[in-house]
Amino acid sequence: MLMAGSDTDGLGRVEAERRAAERCRQREAPGPKWYIVQCGRRTDQQALDAFGRFKIETYYPTVTEFKPMARRRLSQAQRRSGIVVMEPREVAVFPRYVFSRIDLKDQDSNWREAFDYAGVGGLMCHSGMPVWMPDEAIKRVRDRVGHQIHTTDTMRAFLAVGDEVFVNHGPFASFPGIVEQGLDIPIEKLDASMRIKVAVNIFGRATPVELEYWQVSKRSD
Repeated sequence: MLMAGSDTDGLGRVEAERRAAERCRQREAPGPKWYIVQCGRRTDQQALDAFGRFKIETYYPTVTEFKPMARRRLSQAQRRSGIVVMEPREVAVFPRYVFSRIDLKDQDSNWREAFDYAGVGGLMCHSGMPVWMPDEAIKRVRDRVGHQIHTTDTMRAFLAVGDEVFVNHGPFASFPGIVEQGLDIPIEKLDASMRIKVAVNIFGRATPVELEYWQVSKRSD
């Protein structure tokens, strides 16, 4: 039993050493690699603009979140309703960090000039060495982020034809209905004044009405 355990431990060490050697080989291989650039406060977009100017490949993952709309932008009806009207906004997954694909060993590369122009803090380092990420790691981040959407409210913006809903505000409040015409547009172009067509069930009779999308919510059952 002890010998078997020793063999298992030995194989584990061999595999760990093999992976370490492969990672070292990749790190020393010539060519550009992905590094993590540290930005100062509110300089993320400045860095992206600067790197774009110098033709440096970047990756700045974002997701769409629904945030409360500023009160000054609400209509009187929306303010009176007491409903929190949400709007889509792009939010950084890793604020103050930009993935940049550069070749640190290329003496002719303009990445130093780009860094100075952008006013960034430099590269994230570990044990005095810049942290680099294999292409496979960046791909995993891309796949995981994808088109993720986060919301703290009901999914009111995602209303497709045939969805069962409840009216939350207006003369038809508390009545159920079925979406007859939804919003076939990218979520980043949503506006609180956009309307959908709903067949509202009023005492057993379906009445088609147009409502602003924030006035209804999906049935959860």
